[in-house]
Formats: sequence, C-alpha cells, structure tokens
Amino acid sequence: MRALLAAVALAVLVPAGSAAQANPAPDPATRAFDLERRGQYAAAAEVYRGILTARPGDLGALLGLERSLAPQNKLGDMQAELRRALTVGQPSAAFYGLAVRVAVAAGVADTARSLVLRWIALEPKSEAPYQEWGAAALGVRDRAQAKAAYQLGRQRLGDSVLAGELAQLATIEGDYEAAVREWLAAIARTPGYRSAAVSMLGQAPVTGRPAVLRHLEAARSAAAERVAATLTIRWGDPVGGLRRLERAAPVIGDGMVEALQDGLDEVRGGSGREAGMARAIGLELLGARIPAQSTRYWLESAQAYADAGDQGSARRMLGKLAADPKASPTMAASATSTLVSVLIAEGKMDEAAKQFAQLKGVLAEEEREGLLIRLAEGWVRAGKLDRADQVMAKDSTVDGLAVRGRIRLYLGDLGEASTLLRAAGPFAGARDASVSRTTALALLQVIDEDSLPPLGSALLKLERHDSVTAGQDLARVGATLPPDRGGAEVLLLAGRVQAGAGNRSEAERLFRLVSDLKVPASAAQATVELARILVATERKPQAIEMLEQLLVSYPMSAVAPQARRIIDQAKGAIPPS
Repeated sequence: MRALLAAVALAVLVPAGSAAQANPAPDPATRAFDLERRGQYAAAAEVYRGILTARPGDLGALLGLERSLAPQNKLGDMQAELRRALTVGQPSAAFYGLAVRVAVAAGVADTARSLVLRWIALEPKSEAPYQEWGAAALGVRDRAQAKAAYQLGRQRLGDSVLAGELAQLATIEGDYEAAVREWLAAIARTPGYRSAAVSMLGQAPVTGRPAVLRHLEAARSAAAERVAATLTIRWGDPVGGLRRLERAAPVIGDGMVEALQDGLDEVRGGSGREAGMARAIGLELLGARIPAQSTRYWLESAQAYADAGDQGSARRMLGKLAADPKASPTMAASATSTLVSVLIAEGKMDEAAKQFAQLKGVLAEEEREGLLIRLAEGWVRAGKLDRADQVMAKDSTVDGLAVRGRIRLYLGDLGEASTLLRAAGPFAGARDASVSRTTALALLQVIDEDSLPPLGSALLKLERHDSVTAGQDLARVGATLPPDRGGAEVLLLAGRVQAGAGNRSEAERLFRLVSDLKVPASAAQATVELARILVATERKPQAIEMLEQLLVSYPMSAVAPQARRIIDQAKGAIPPS
C-alpha cells in the first residue's frame, strides 16, 4: 500500500513540476509592452523603470518608458533614467534622439543643445541631430528653439541644408519671403518637396497670398513658376494658373509637359465655367507640346471649350484638327460631331444641319441619335418648329418621343403631345427636362381642347427664355379656359413665370386670382406661392393668416407641409430656407 501511495504522489508531483517549468513568469519587457498596449501607461512605466534599475542602458526599455510617459505628458520625468544610461556603454544615435526629446519636453534647452553637440560628434555629417531637436521644439510650440536648432545645422553643414525645415518654420511664422526662398532651396535639392511647398504655402491667409506670389515671381525659376501656378489654381483662379504656366514656358523649359499635366490634375474634378476653361487651355497647350498626341488633346480641348461656353475657341481647335493630316477618320468624325454641337450652341442651325448631313453616315448609332436630338432642340430654340419636327419625324427612341412631344405641344397639338409625352415616360432626358415634361402632362390632363395654338405659342416663348411675353400670353390663354378645365392651372403657371421674372406685383395679382377661383389643387398651390411673396415683402401677418385658412380649407392638400413650414419661418420658429 505504501509503495502504491508513493507511486501516486510521484505521478502527481512530476506533472506539477513540469507545468511550472512550461509556464515561467512572463518576461518584464513583454509584460510592460502588454500593459502599454492596453493603455495602462502608468503601470507600464513602473515595469520599464524596474527593468532600467537592473539594466540602465537597455535602449528598448528606455524607448518603452518614453512611449508610456508621453501620453501622460510626463516625458520630462525620465531625465534620471537617461543620466544613469549615459554612464554605461557607448550611447547610440537612437539614444541621443531620445535624450534630446526628453530634454526639450523638460524645458532644458541648454541640455538639449549639449546632447545635440555630443550626437554631432558621433555623426558629424548627419542632419538628424538638428532635425530631431527642431521637431521636438516645434512639438512644444517653441519656434525660437526650433529655429536655433535648424540654424545650427546650417552653420555646420552648409547653406542649403535643412531648407525644408526652415521653410516650414518661416511659413508658420508668416515670413513669406524667407519661406519662398527656403522652399525653393529645398526643391532644388529634393524635387519631391514641391508638394510640401504647395501644401504649406497654400494655407497662407488671403491677406498673405499676394506676397507669396510676388516672391515666387521674383525668383524667376522653373520651380517657383510651377509652385505659383498650382497655388493660383488652388486659390480659386484655375484659368490664371494655366495662363501663368503658358507665360512661363521659356523659364520652365523641358519640364513644361509635366507642369501642364500637374496643372490639369489640379483642375480635374472642378466644376463651373472657369474649371472647364482651364482644362481646355491646358489640353490645347499639351497638344502643342506633344505632337504625337496633338489630335487627341485638341479634340478634348475643343470639347472642353464647348462645354465651358467658349464656342469660338472650340471652333478654332476644331479647325486645327481638321487641318492636321495625322488625324484618323475616327478622330475627324469626332471632331466634326463636336463642331455640330458647337454650331448648335451658337445658333448657326443651317451650318450645323449641313455638317450633320455630311457626317451622319460615319457616326455610331448612339452618337447620331444624340446629335439628332440636339439639332431638333436647336431648331426649337430658333423658333423653327417645322424643321425640328422634320428632324425628329422618324425617331422612336424614348428621348426622341420626349422631344417630339414637346414639339407637338409648342405647335398647339395637345392631343398628340399628350400621347407622345406619356409614351416617353418620366425618365427620358435630363432631370430638368423630365420635371418640365411631367408638369406639361399634368397641365394637359385638365384641358379638354385637343388643339390650342395660343397655349403652344406661349410655352414656346417660355422655352426660348422670353419670360415676360410668355407670362402675359399664358394669362390671356388661362382667362379663356374654364377654371376647372385648365384655366386655373394656366393662370397659376403664368403667375409662376412672372414671379420668376421678378414681376412680383403681376405674380401676386395672378396668384390671388387663382386662389379666388376655388379650384382646390390650384387654389392651394396659388395660396402658398402668394404667401412666399408676402413673406418676402415683409407682410408676414397676412401670409400667416392666409396659410392658416388654407390648412383649414384644404387640410389634405399636397402643399400642406409647405404651408406649415412657411408659417414657422414667418413666425421665426425656423430659419428661412
């Protein structure tokens, strides 16, 4: 029995001893790092200090202590550990970097300087000691100490050393003459500094921007011109930026292509006419600089000019392209297609139609259909509905049906217009055209007449931006129709046109007239439109009274939410929209 118990005891004791050996106490450095990782910085610092008590020169523990003290804003508290570390072994560059950071955090600039001097003795040609000192000083917002660090480096290493750091400091201080000088020196040594220069100088306040550009211009260098052009674009003058590059071509020299491509990258994604014009100018200049790709660039430039509304420049670029013997048939067809769009935009419809007739045989079907629609819309704007109808006569596409429906509407053929517009559906064409078409259909549904040329004529004038005459004609047409069979709706439209044209008195008269006609949907909408005018002309009590009555009379009206919002705005409960 005793032998059995001894065997059992041995079996129990041996695994226990093995387990103890298999799971030794965790290494202090591992434990400290784990505490640090979990954000327990104070506990991690104590463990690191324990390691340094035993091994004062342990660089890993010193760096770990720095990481643990920095989040607690206690970095300056580790000076004692650093002094002990200095007494053992040969300090490395990494140790000196840490020591400088700690000295700056502790506010002992003289100690930081002496440490930098010892570091310099170890690495006499390195910029790192001065960079570390300056960066630490900037970290505690001590620009004077940072400047002293960088200037010491320049005295010891040469005139262009630490230019990027001194440029950054001068930019922060608003010394734009020094900033430009130093940034250009930094770019001369390392071209990659150009993006940093643009980023930092780009943050200059509006009042400082003329000085920045003036100092860049005075430098008369390729780097200065490229930085100035980019800043000009970023500061809201994209055309000026590209024109600046154009003027600076002799100075920029072989870097002109890269400079233009950078300029185009800056304007890419911009909206509005100025961004479009800048893109067109840049593409035109690239076409002149890269002959092998000139046709592509000139075509894109022509399209950009046309989109920006500069039809004359678009025609000029297309003329260049037409005269280029290197242009492929496909490129020539695209150029002619763009020319047709330009001619339509200029209102030169006969010439556009002639160009299209010569071109249509080589166009892809989708491009041909798109040009046909633009031609028809151009004839509509020109007031020649017969020509527009002729162009679209055989077009059964969804967009084509929408255009044909508008043409029939302007001709006063309300029955056919309604059929075509319904067939086109609500999603044909651009969003504004879709909304206009939906509005027209709503109007046609309440008018009994199948033919009403005066209404078509009035709507055509509205299409051609003759709002004043269109509003007057619509009012006359509305007066001839029964109120509940289109009269109220046409008068409401006339009031909206007059309001849009700025004729508030006439718009108010028409809205009051529609409101008094008591056709529910039209009357409710007219009351809301009238209330907007009353609020805008400081007659808020009248507007509130009118809208409150509307909510009583037409509580289920679709415009009830608008009425409540205007009431709240008139009462000052919410800001005006």
